[in-house]
Amino acid sequence: MAWSVNGIGVGDKLALGRAWVLAPASLDLPRRQLQAQQIAPEIARFHAAVGRIDQEFTDLREALGQEPAAEVRAFLDLQAHVLRDPILIDETVARIESESCNAEWALIQQLAEVTAQFDAIDDPYLRERKADVQQLVERILKSMQGVGDLSTTLEQTAQSEGALPWILVAKDIAPADMLLLRHHQFAGFATDSGSPTSHTAILARSLGLPAVVGMNSLHGLVEQGEEIVLDAAAGVVMGSLDEELRAHYSDQQASQQLAMERLKRLRGIEAKTLDGERVLLQANLDLPEDAAAALEAGCDGVGLFRSEFLFMNRADAPSEDEQAAAYGSVVRAMAGRPVTIRTLDSGADKTVAALAAGRSEPTNPALALRAIRLCLAEPELFLTQLRAILRVSAEGPVRIMVPLVSGPSEIILARRMIQTAMQQLEAKGTAFDRRIAVGAMIEVPSAAIAIDGLLAHIDFASLGTNDLIQYTLAIDRTDSEVAHLYEPLHPAVLRLIRDVIRACDKSGTPISLCGEMAGEAELCRLLLGLGLRQFSMHPVELLRVKQEVLRTRASDLIKPVARLLRLPDPKKIRSGLEQLNGQ
Repeated sequence: MAWSVNGIGVGDKLALGRAWVLAPASLDLPRRQLQAQQIAPEIARFHAAVGRIDQEFTDLREALGQEPAAEVRAFLDLQAHVLRDPILIDETVARIESESCNAEWALIQQLAEVTAQFDAIDDPYLRERKADVQQLVERILKSMQGVGDLSTTLEQTAQSEGALPWILVAKDIAPADMLLLRHHQFAGFATDSGSPTSHTAILARSLGLPAVVGMNSLHGLVEQGEEIVLDAAAGVVMGSLDEELRAHYSDQQASQQLAMERLKRLRGIEAKTLDGERVLLQANLDLPEDAAAALEAGCDGVGLFRSEFLFMNRADAPSEDEQAAAYGSVVRAMAGRPVTIRTLDSGADKTVAALAAGRSEPTNPALALRAIRLCLAEPELFLTQLRAILRVSAEGPVRIMVPLVSGPSEIILARRMIQTAMQQLEAKGTAFDRRIAVGAMIEVPSAAIAIDGLLAHIDFASLGTNDLIQYTLAIDRTDSEVAHLYEPLHPAVLRLIRDVIRACDKSGTPISLCGEMAGEAELCRLLLGLGLRQFSMHPVELLRVKQEVLRTRASDLIKPVARLLRLPDPKKIRSGLEQLNGQ
């Protein structure tokens, strides 16, 4: 009888294959009492294991060469940093000496103390960094136990030929190991731990691998080599497939591949509605290397480059040169297409360690010192980023987008900082675009309601619907207990979007939408009917949205969409939208 386990899907692809179950290091090891003469050799054994792991990271960096982006390098740097953390390493040695115990036991006890500190942190992103420390400890334990690393496992899978590809199943996968997966024929992966903000989920998106994370009990259920199906769109893994299920998912996978091949034919076609309305379809990028996927999908440029990923998972902030190199690689890759770089959007679920030190933990991170508020409170950090962005504006069309703007004062202050950064570059004789466009993300209800007051101070606007929905409906979208109330089709949300588009059109201010709504093909006609003509989304979603644009007559949408916005209930709006999409 078939079984299934639900989790959190990453991506929307389907994978049918055999499970390769990655054995974790055991954290349930006995305590051994050491004699005095055994303590020094035990400490040496522990240091040797740590040294082997350190060498693994060094070898991995060299093997990957210049391929990883700053975020990927930051993952490796973080792991190497933890390897040198005295709280974990030196205190483990001290415990071996003081308790005369074996290194494994000492390390596990020290891990328990470190993770207890993480559990006390309110911020969900910081809490999940506990998993990074645990991954590293398991890696050290495996080394001391003589268990092969993932490289050995990957070599074994490569030698194990079969009709079906492998799907990696693990309790968790370290970011460094995730990098190895891209060079081997895995169809996807599933983990017991993880969430949408975990490192593995972030890298899965950038690698284009379907995944299901946060499954809790899958690792102990699936058998080595068992045929399973991984449905990232539904967030489910199924096993013990009978012939009917196997045939169903095989057909579904074939249909998915055929649909993707058909969509690829649209790459070179200009996105125009049936009545000739030009629609710009741009890409959201998390990492510089995502530019390749965006170009492959035929994007019209980058509508949102999330610069905060250069700052996360590291103890220090990236330098001006490091940022300029990352931004410049995207600008050059786009070859004349516009690139919109969002200034640092830290805080809430995206914590920057370099800025968290010395600050008290906010009661509500989503409403605290974050995004442009934090940048204005840290002028040197903000100026460093602005100089980096301005430098690459000499290489191609670049725009600066300021996040979490609540009113004119923040944009006015941000523009003053941009002018200061320009003066600093002028003093050095550095080239930049003196007429660089500056825009605002409209993601706070106050900015949407009073958009007229902002228009005189911005060159463009972009609707950040992820936060706009959260703040409008008073829902923390990272809180699992209320996340089901997160509703893009709430009439209050749709009316705010309509009003912002109308105000921008009236003033001649370019307006785009870069939230998750932009990439949902079923919402395309609704947004076109609201007057939106610029979308920005994850590259994998671009061709499906283009397909909807190409088979839609924009002029036919105005009246039915206006009727939808008069409905009082999201369920009725959704039902009406389904009818509109079915026409």
